[in-house]
Amino acid sequence: MRGWRFSFLRGAGRRWLPAGVAAALALAAGSLWTPYPWEFARDVLGGPQVVERVVKVPVEKIVERIVEVPAPPKESEDAPGQQAWKPEQLIDPTPIQLPPFPPVLPEKLSTGTFEQFTALAQGLHLRSALNLKPGTTASRDRRERGAYTLHLSMELLLPHAADGKELLQANPELPRVLREYEALVGNARVSRWYNAMYLHKQNAVRRSLASLAQPLDRHNFFDVDTILEIAAPGTQRRVLWMQADMDVVSDGSDGDRLPTMPERILKSSHYQPTTSYRWRKKGDKPNPLLPGWEARLARLQKEKPRKQAEITNAQRVIFDLKRYSYLLAQYDPFIVIPLTLKEGRDDTFRPAPGDYAVVIVGRKLYPAIVGDYGPRSKAGEASLRLGKAINPAADVYARPVSSLGASYIIFPHTAESPAGPIDYDRLNARCRELVDELGGLADGAEFVELKDLLAPPPPPATPEPTGEAKEEKAKPEKAKEEKAKPEKKAKK
Repeated sequence: MRGWRFSFLRGAGRRWLPAGVAAALALAAGSLWTPYPWEFARDVLGGPQVVERVVKVPVEKIVERIVEVPAPPKESEDAPGQQAWKPEQLIDPTPIQLPPFPPVLPEKLSTGTFEQFTALAQGLHLRSALNLKPGTTASRDRRERGAYTLHLSMELLLPHAADGKELLQANPELPRVLREYEALVGNARVSRWYNAMYLHKQNAVRRSLASLAQPLDRHNFFDVDTILEIAAPGTQRRVLWMQADMDVVSDGSDGDRLPTMPERILKSSHYQPTTSYRWRKKGDKPNPLLPGWEARLARLQKEKPRKQAEITNAQRVIFDLKRYSYLLAQYDPFIVIPLTLKEGRDDTFRPAPGDYAVVIVGRKLYPAIVGDYGPRSKAGEASLRLGKAINPAADVYARPVSSLGASYIIFPHTAESPAGPIDYDRLNARCRELVDELGGLADGAEFVELKDLLAPPPPPATPEPTGEAKEEKAKPEKAKEEKAKPEKKAKK
């Protein structure tokens, strides 16, 4: 009997074992639709850093995920040559989430407004809102112009021009640089060119918004604190005072003074070979950038379709490079003024290329000339030579002055004729004279004299003979003197 039961159970086990295994596998598979496998993966694999759990939220809510994006180093006042950046955040909205287990399909779509506030790069903050309204059918709504519309608006603070007292926020050292500072700014009036500049800035922002292009960044929108027109009491010396930051330019070429240039400049497609201040070539050495522009013109003329505007520009540049020489940003101290200053009829305070200027940063004053024109909506640019004199760490990617602490004091109608390379002795002396006409420098201020870096080095001095060599050199001269004495007596 016992053997029969055993044989029966053994036979039954053979029949039920496959069914049991199948049932266990089915239960394991079914557990995947429960929260327990995720709990197990979290404990074994290290938590949500490895396995991301879907968050349970109501059907009508949108889940947002803020992603931190690494940004360049933040600018500080101690390192004014670096650009200012703000931490950047990008909105990465995920789809509407459904309760994960078991899957539930929505019974209806929700309407309403969903707002997001995002910090973007370049100091720009984005506030967006998605408005969902009830519609009809897709076949009808797709024909409605207002069914899929973007409403874009931007808020900007429009600054007013700083007066004499407000200028001290940009550089509190100004009264300790110019002896008659209070009298100068007390006699100043805000130039209409300041208003014109901000009008160009507004139009630039409007054009970018209309085409969804990147707008003028925060730094370049607030890059000029004021533009003042001043007539110095007593001397009536006219100056145009522009308070701004300082970017660096690296343009210009001159075959007479610099017949060879680095390979990176010769092959650059962005380097500008000309400046607004120029003069007739004085030598027969060709401009080093001329071969590159001639090759560019030949290439443009072979392209189809031909880009006529680029061809015309290349022809003009080649014509000028054969006849004129220009400033060299790496060697010459000059400033760049906005093209806006060419607008308007009254030219009493209008600067022009070649005019003398001084730049004040801190308690130091640097001589320069007006060398070039820049964009209408941008202020505060200087040559690499001037930028490095102010801040040795400056280059084309790092501003010498990132705050609005650079004072550009321009003396209109002081350009000398004929135009030519900068005479550095004349530059230093003339700028000192013009500053004296404004009342002179205050005690403790420093006028930084600049030298010609391209001037040929002076010949080495001949060493003075010493000892026996000096005596040997003197013997022939003594012999000549002794020989000449009898002749003088005979004549008597």
